[in-house]
Amino acid sequence: MNERVKQLVRAGAQRASRGRIVWRGPDDVRRVALTFDDGPHALTERYLACLAALGAPATFFVMGYYVERRPAVVADYLRGGHQVAGHGYYHKRFTRLFPHQLHDQLVRTERALGPVPHGRWVRPPHGSLGPIDGATMLARGYTVAMWSFDSRDYDGASAETLVERCAPGRCRPGDVLLFHEGQETTLAALPRIVDGLRGAGYELVTMADLVTR
Repeated sequence: MNERVKQLVRAGAQRASRGRIVWRGPDDVRRVALTFDDGPHALTERYLACLAALGAPATFFVMGYYVERRPAVVADYLRGGHQVAGHGYYHKRFTRLFPHQLHDQLVRTERALGPVPHGRWVRPPHGSLGPIDGATMLARGYTVAMWSFDSRDYDGASAETLVERCAPGRCRPGDVLLFHEGQETTLAALPRIVDGLRGAGYELVTMADLVTR
């Protein structure tokens, strides 16, 4: 996102003070958040089993269309101690939608999720965030969840490469790490990524907990 768009979005945030935009957490506490986009997926159960074995909470940004076809999966995320939030209904870029279309995406995804803890969070598909859609989400009271560390697990990298990319020395306190569901290599890399971060003294928390003192 260029600086001009950031300024416009911040201006929208000031006008619509009920919501907020989060890129990262405080940098004075050694905590990070693992986040996963684009679920639920055929691999979701394996992701949840892996994170359960590691005792690692995470935040899952899911699509309403997929959730409607697997409604029980929301309870599966929550039982694992994870945060679950919207990622659009059809994964369309919010910046390309008319206001009434964005409203439809948000409402239909909320309806699919049902009541969830942590309040109203949403991650814009593809990380596309502009002044109009940003202000719309803020005015509706959403916490708009971005990220500060992109693992780029969508580019075909091996598990070994992902472990190297997410090495503790490359992360900073307060980072929000972006991953995706449906990636076998991500699933294979997770235990080593988590062990590495913990070995360096990082606590893993949900995004909601990351920004809560």
